[in-house]
Amino acid sequence: MDTPPPPKPQKNFGECSIDKIARSLGETFDLTPRQKAVIECFKGPHVQDFFTVIPIEGLGQCMSAVEYKAILKYRLMIPMYPEDETRPICRKACMDKYGEHAVHCKELPGFKCRHDWVRDVSGDILRRAVISAKKEAPVNFLTDHMEGRSTLRPVDLLVFVWAGGKHACVDLIGVSPLAGLRENRFVAGQAIRKAESKKVDKHAKACADNHHAFVPFAFDTFGSLAPEVICLFTRVQQVVHSSGSSTGGQWFVFNRLEFAIQKGVAAQLVARLPTILM
Repeated sequence: MDTPPPPKPQKNFGECSIDKIARSLGETFDLTPRQKAVIECFKGPHVQDFFTVIPIEGLGQCMSAVEYKAILKYRLMIPMYPEDETRPICRKACMDKYGEHAVHCKELPGFKCRHDWVRDVSGDILRRAVISAKKEAPVNFLTDHMEGRSTLRPVDLLVFVWAGGKHACVDLIGVSPLAGLRENRFVAGQAIRKAESKKVDKHAKACADNHHAFVPFAFDTFGSLAPEVICLFTRVQQVVHSSGSSTGGQWFVFNRLEFAIQKGVAAQLVARLPTILM
């Protein structure tokens, strides 16, 4: 009986590098500064958490098809708008095709709506974790010591007896990490760290003088969170876990927070989509 030929060795595709695949296809991959920056943004902790959220309308964890498509295009760098479209409200910038101006311009009404939506969801997360907190609490001592005047506004969230027996003033700010992007000068997380630092400079002293803790809540449009925010909600997550709450397990806190951020950004993008593209 003839001996069967030995089996052909199987090619291990795991050993093939991206460069080899690209050469075999005859293509060259050359990322733009924006693409490189966005990829760096995606490496941050919790940035991808919103993809695993279970749709629950009662928790605000739902998006319309148009909203979900818009947020995916924004994250995947797929153009959404015509280029060089002047905005009638601010009149000082053009609507770029990727929607960056739509999500970072403070003169457009959606900017405040996004802020309020993330604040409201954060307050509801605290409530469901049985942590006593109040939205828009009138503390009346938030003073900008650099200008020497009272801001005369409530704090976004006041968390009672949170830090060493003190109430904690939580102040939100959302930023775009790609605003003013320059080639080879992007550092992931820099925008939220800078926003966090500015909030501390502005309000921390006033809070300390009035025996309150201060927590700057800085986040960006891709869902990156400043260190103080991660510390705050990691502790909230520990409270949820230790209480044996059925609010969704150990991932409930960050998943819901990240979905709230992306839902707010999606609403801004959709509000400025040309009707023919909706």
